Amino acid sequence: MGKLDGKVAVITGAARGIGRADALLFAREGASVFVTDIDETPLREVVREVQSAGGRADGVAGDVTKREDCQRVMDKAAEKFGKIDILVNNAGLTRDALIPRMTDSQWDLCIDISLKGTFNCIRAASKYMMKPEHNGRIINVASVAGLMGNIGQINYSAAKSGLIGLSKTVAREWQRFGITCNVIAYGFVDTRLTREKETQQEQVGGESVGIPKKVRDFMLLQVKPMTPEDAARPVLFLASDDAAFITGHVLNVSAGIYM
Repeated sequence: MGKLDGKVAVITGAARGIGRADALLFAREGASVFVTDIDETPLREVVREVQSAGGRADGVAGDVTKREDCQRVMDKAAEKFGKIDILVNNAGLTRDALIPRMTDSQWDLCIDISLKGTFNCIRAASKYMMKPEHNGRIINVASVAGLMGNIGQINYSAAKSGLIGLSKTVAREWQRFGITCNVIAYGFVDTRLTREKETQQEQVGGESVGIPKKVRDFMLLQVKPMTPEDAARPVLFLASDDAAFITGHVLNVSAGIYM
């Protein structure tokens, strides 16, 4: 018996990193997973990977900053698997700069994906989740940057801090349906967003992803990074019946970066 047997989970930002790890773990625990990401090619690879391992999966590309894309994702997930039990809002992006140098586009992109995108997905899922005794689970992925701030990340910190207020409001509004809504504030997870910027070929929106080598080296002196697979386990916990009476909570998963 898996912890998520019979459940249907929608996971955003699922083509890589934590979202991909969530999808694979959820499927192993018995869930049907419906994945979405703005990048279709790696997204389809995740679907094939789940299916090859014997799991149930499907997905569609979409942009969480667009209301119509989010509604299409939720509609297709419900059409494919009959319902939506779990929503993991994992999509996010960094656009780092010191305050005087931050552009409007850097600010807007980070806020739109992490904060507005989460709102868009929750609103789109509402018609499938706001039902008597639904007992659903919403997990919003944040960062300790949203708890303590971070130099060069005023946009990212503001977005992730905003997720906390958003999540507590959802927890209060939807508790009568048995729906929980929680936040995971991660520390250092080894993904493309935290690898050396200087050595990465990949670009998103015309900018290289990652962090400067000197920043990464400093972080490595403080703490061992989590793998995406490490990071997926707390998501599974909050999605399972083990966390049935936990809601409006911020789970700090940072190996002591923030206490």
